Amino acid sequence: MDYGLCDRKVTVYHREGDEISRTVYDRAFFETRRSRSLEREGERGGTSFLLVIPGELQAVEVGDKVIAGEGPVVEGREAWRRFVPALVPGLAVVSHVDVKRWQGRIVHTEAAGKLLRVSNLAQMR
Repeated sequence: MDYGLCDRKVTVYHREGDEISRTVYDRAFFETRRSRSLEREGERGGTSFLLVIPGELQAVEVGDKVIAGEGPVVEGREAWRRFVPALVPGLAVVSHVDVKRWQGRIVHTEAAGKLLRVSNLAQMR
């Protein structure tokens, strides 16, 4: 496998009960793509992402949060409650995970989801 495009740093956050883990990966592919659609209510836009992390372990789970670069430390329930895409620019929540195998071994984890665009904040208020 060639992972030459996996040259970005990302931080993955995982919550299990009251424990919040933060893992920084130095070799990742993180791409965002904007989309627009016309609906009865008007135009809607969004940004989706694709994340690829090479390695022999599953690196991401559905519900994990991801941010490009080295993200901040998040400690405690209140901090986790405020650590959401609507309040943290660039933060994404994983909605789909696909573990890729080659010859019976995990070779990388793919994850996808949507980022909240700042312009959507006005619609939420």
